[in-house]
Amino acid sequence: MNAKDKYLLETWPKQQAKGKMMYMVYHALIYGLLVGVISLLFRNDDGPVLDLILSKDYLVKFALFTTIGVIMANYKWRANNKRYEALKQQNDQIN
Repeated sequence: MNAKDKYLLETWPKQQAKGKMMYMVYHALIYGLLVGVISLLFRNDDGPVLDLILSKDYLVKFALFTTIGVIMANYKWRANNKRYEALKQQNDQIN
């Protein structure tokens, strides 16, 4: 068992206790904000940042990337659950 597996075995129950919804919201917002900020950095406008953030273009991108973040977080949640259960079963067989 490698360090990543041990880390998952230790931390995943705590994450599960917080709930799937909080996990998905947290990861989706981080992804949406991160991609949104990066997209702002590559804009050629010299306008005020507040105007850029409140622009329709940015808000549509933020909504789109937050939705993508929810899909990715849901996939990651399922993958972590599956991996955790396999590792837990493997660990129980060893002990």
